[in-house]
This record gives sequence, structure tokens and C-alpha cells, in this order.
Amino acid sequence: MATTGIEGLRRIGRAAAGGVLALLAACADPAGTPTAGGDGTARAPAVFDVAGGRFLGEEALWRRLAAAEFVMLGETHDNPEHHRLQARIVRELAARPPGVGAVAFEMLTVDRQPLVDRMLTGPDADLRAFAEAVGWEESGWPDFAIYEPVFAAALESGARVLAADLASGTTRRIRRDGFAALDPELVRRTGLDRPLPPDLEAGLRDTLARAHCDRLPARMLPGLLRVQRARDAMMADRLAGFRGRGRVVLITGNGHARRDWGVPYYLRRMVPQRTVVSVGLVERVGGRERELAREPFDILWLTGAPGHRRGDPCDAVGGATGG
Repeated sequence: MATTGIEGLRRIGRAAAGGVLALLAACADPAGTPTAGGDGTARAPAVFDVAGGRFLGEEALWRRLAAAEFVMLGETHDNPEHHRLQARIVRELAARPPGVGAVAFEMLTVDRQPLVDRMLTGPDADLRAFAEAVGWEESGWPDFAIYEPVFAAALESGARVLAADLASGTTRRIRRDGFAALDPELVRRTGLDRPLPPDLEAGLRDTLARAHCDRLPARMLPGLLRVQRARDAMMADRLAGFRGRGRVVLITGNGHARRDWGVPYYLRRMVPQRTVVSVGLVERVGGRERELAREPFDILWLTGAPGHRRGDPCDAVGGATGG
């Protein structure tokens, strides 16, 4: 099952052209109704409780998510079904007290927050105008049309839209200067001033190397690892710093949603008294379901693959790295 959490490989060619390496990001009917399998037969959505080792019914799922203060919703970025499911989850949580106070997006950098607040002030906000204002088409993210349902669900629920990723240009400085490129207070309160436990650092390093098809020079991996940690810490800081009523939901790649070294790791360090649930939206791959209990999420929601054909992501890595 392709749940290493690396969904950014498709963006490497475009990112490399701008001098920025792509990093970990990582069509069915809405969940709750049967969806078509690859053979055209109906299949019900499958939601797996990793710790409990069992599949959950719908009501059990909603009770589990509603009990959390922070809900991580992972995705494979180019899969429209994942975004439709995220939109449905936001609406379901909004209908259950205390509702949803904020929906944070990895796809928006924190320096865009004033623009986000200006343009997304209510359910009637012009989302297409917003996408144009933030330069979505040039950002390297998939078509805004597949993300639009999630933004619409956030606005309909009355939630504030939070920009969650590092400010533009920060990743380049982190690769060059390390965490000295960040606000010292951010580094201290998120725990970036302390190394990851050795087993987590080794796992993250290996995942980064495999995500780049083992074609990156070894000297580049420490910088990539620092950037990944900084992005996870920044997103955690944005969630923990929200001051308002209701749950906080994060829309992000599966690699950031994973509970071992992703955003939940930093939330547990910053606000250990608050509850976090990590949901991985992952594409079902036949013959691998016995491995579900080893996946690094609290809950797995198995989905179909996107309707479009994907190229080999390693082609982009080769082009970006000269190899």
C-alpha cells in the first residue's frame, strides 16, 4: 500500500525549475455510499482502526473523530476522491458539538494568512477569485477544482481557513542555514531544538531517500530532513495556536498526517493534554490489506485510485537531479 506519505514527487520537475526540491507532501462517490471497484462492482468504503485492528462502522468512525480536538486528514494530493471525503468529514464534524473552529491547509503558506482572511470571510466567498489571488495555478498543487469542495465545506461550517505551511522562501533558507532560519521561539516551543529519536530519524531519512527513488546525493538528505521537520512543526504550531471554539482540522499529505514523525508528533509535545486523531486516506491495493495494522495512522480510510493515469514519479526525480 503506497502510504509512505510522499505525494510530492509529481511536483519535482516544476519545483526544481524554481530551485526548490519537491518534498514529502504525500473517482468514487462520497463515503457512506457504495463505490465502484476496479472491476465495476459496488464496494462499501472501508475504514480501519489501526490500534484496534478492526474495521469501523460509520457511526463508530464519527464518534471517534468527534472525540478529538485535532483531526489530521491526510491525502494523496491528486486524488479527487480524497478531497471529497475530506469535505464530507469536515461537514460531519461541523454538525457535532462543538463543531469545527478552523480548517488548516498545507497548501497555503503562513504569509498568505492576511489575504486568506480578506477573501474567505463567509460561505458566499468567491473561491475561484481566491485561487487566482493566491496564484494556485502556478503553485505546483493539483487543479484547484479538486480542492474546492474542501474549502467550500470549511466556509459552510463557519470555520476559519488557516494557512499552515512555512512562509514562501523559507525552505531554501532552512536547507542552507538549518533551523537558524526560523523564529527561535518557534524552534523552542515546537521542539525543533531537539533531535528526533534515533529510530524516527532513521525512518524519516529512509522514507525521504526512497521517495526520491534513491537518486539523491547523500549530502542532500540532511537538508531535506530539516525541511520536513520544519514543515511538520509549523503546521502543528498553527493548529495548537488557534484560539477559538471548535475542533481544528488539518488538510495535508499523508506524509505529514502520519503519527510517528509527522504533525501529530509535534502536537503531542506541544499540547500533550489535547487529543489528536490521524486519518490516512489511502488508495486500496489488492492483496496488501493484511499490512494495515502496521500503517502509521490512527485510522485508515481505503479509497479508489484517481481516474487519471499517473506517470512514473521517478522520471521527475531523474530530471531534477541529473540522474
